[in-house]
Order: sequence, then structure tokens, then C-alpha cells
Amino acid sequence: MKKLAIVLMLAALMGCSSTISRQELVTKYNINKESVKNWDKTIPLVVEKESLIEDWYGGEDVLLYLRKSGSLNDKDVEFLKSLKTKNITPEDEERFEEILTKAVSKLPREFYLKDENLKDPKGLVDIMVRQSYLRMDNPSNHIAKEVATESEWQEIVALSKQKDLSESDTKKLRKLLNKFIKRQEFFDSKSWYNVEVSPRVIEIVNISKKENETKLERNNVNAKALYIAYPEYFSKLDKWDD
Repeated sequence: MKKLAIVLMLAALMGCSSTISRQELVTKYNINKESVKNWDKTIPLVVEKESLIEDWYGGEDVLLYLRKSGSLNDKDVEFLKSLKTKNITPEDEERFEEILTKAVSKLPREFYLKDENLKDPKGLVDIMVRQSYLRMDNPSNHIAKEVATESEWQEIVALSKQKDLSESDTKKLRKLLNKFIKRQEFFDSKSWYNVEVSPRVIEIVNISKKENETKLERNNVNAKALYIAYPEYFSKLDKWDD
């Protein structure tokens, strides 16, 4: 009985973890027979609207991403393609709604770095330390002054003084960066606007201004901010672990 209770509890928690229910999606986007028949327009529209940041779907063609990520399997695609040439039945609508809900439920990602996401760790610590001395506000001096503790920043300075970084040094750096992006004070709009004024910076500025920002939202804002600050030193954000 105890095991059964635990299983039921876990099932309930998993059910609560999806961002939006099937019925909520149907109502929110007025899913009807026309929406189902035009699935190649409906799915991308809904996925883009339900994504906190575009990196949740790789910032690319939505349908292609869903195929690559396994959110749409071969049977799903075969069914969707058949909708273009048939009269849509209630059963078709139900199955389409299930496929759409499955795709949306797999979107949320909480990005963090793996060692392989660091393309040039030595170059990264060098530029962070070098930029930290600039008078103009920038991500590096913001991290040095407001995000890292004194001992954490000295670790980064010490790494920059080495001729090269070993695997253990890279792991140390990666762990520090993952700590930083968990912190409330990591993202500073003024510092990042001095790097670039672009739609992607405006996007994370707007998310960061939300009241009652969630842990997931903060992590995504900070992870994307880190990538924007030093894009040449990291693999694309959607390649980071979650």
C-alpha cells in the first residue's frame, strides 16, 4: 500500500509539472478543424508562443526542431501529413490535440553548462579579466563586482594567469559559471545593453522585469545573458544541458 501511495503521489506531481493542459491549449488558441488541417502553421505558432525564449526550440524551424528532438515521431508526422487531404473527424482533432500538447509539454528547459559547452575556456577567463578593468559597465566587471564573491573572482583571475587550462581547471570554471547563473543579481540590463542593443537582449530584459520571477525564468535569463556576453566562447545555448 505504501508503494502504491508513493507511485500515485509521483504521478500527481508529474501531472502538475506540465506548463499547460490540453484543454487550456485548445481554448487559448481556438483549436478547431481548420487549425488541425493547417497543422504546419498551427504547431509552429503555438510552440513559439508557449516558449519562454526561442532557444527552447533551438531558434530554428519549429517542425524541424521537434523532429530532431524526438517530440514528433515518425507516426506523428505521418498522421499530420494525412490531415491535409481528409475530412477532419473528432478522433483526428483529439489526436492532433494530444500531439500538440506533447510537443508543448517538452519545451521547458533549465539550461546549465557542461564542460563540452565551453569552446575556449582559457580565452573566456582572459577576456573576463581584461574587460573587468574597463570603466564602462559591461558583463565582466558586473560579474566581478556584483555576482562573484571575492574568492570566486580570484579563482577566475588565477585561471587567466595560467598558460593553459587543464580538464580540472575547465570543470572548476564551469562550476563557477553555473553558480553565477543561479544568482538573482547576475543579469544587469545596463551592462548588457553596452554589449548590444538587440531583440534578444530586449527579450531577456522584459522577462527579468516580471514580478514574481520564477527560478526557471531567472535561470533562462541568466544562461542566455551569459551566452550573449561571450558567444564565441560557448556552444549555442540550445546545446547546453538541462
